[in-house]
Formats: sequence, C-alpha cells, structure tokens
Amino acid sequence: MMEQRDPQPRPSESLSGSGAALEARVRELEEQLRQVREQQGHRPGGLLHSILPSETRRHLRAAQRERLLAVRSLVDAAIKRTEQEPKAESAERARRPESVRIE
Repeated sequence: MMEQRDPQPRPSESLSGSGAALEARVRELEEQLRQVREQQGHRPGGLLHSILPSETRRHLRAAQRERLLAVRSLVDAAIKRTEQEPKAESAERARRPESVRIE
C-alpha cells in the first residue's frame, strides 16, 4: 500500500522553515482563499451553502433565531431590573428601621 502524504505541511514543519518559505506558504494560502471566495461568490456561509442540504440550513437558521431571541430576553430582563432599581432603593430606605445606639 502506498503512503499518502497530506498536501499541506504540519504547523511544526511550516514554522521551522526560513522566512522566505513562510512567506511563500502565506502567499499560497492567500491564493487558495481567493479561489474559494471566487467560487462561492463572496457570500457569507457560501461554503456551508454548497455543502449542507437545504433542510439542514433551514434548521440552523431557526436555531440561530432562537439563540438571538434568548439573548433578547436576557437583555430585556436586565433593562427591566435597571429601571426598577431606583424605585426599590428609595422604598427600601423609607421602610428600613433605624437603629439607635444607647450607651
């Protein structure tokens, strides 16, 4: 059986090279990224769009919406607490018994 080698070097291999080799590798990776972007039309999530089935993408969008709604509810609760704090503090001061120290 013939041994297959990964076309991309391991991080330790690429970092141990000379400065020129590192620059060449960076240029190569930038070119690959440019090609992927061209193929996907610069759409956000374009790669996932081409890989995932439409039903999966629909579920992921719904899940993202639910996460955002959860964050919204946390923010709304925090705003409500902030608006109620000054009222609660003034009411607490008025009802708090005073202690007088007698010697």
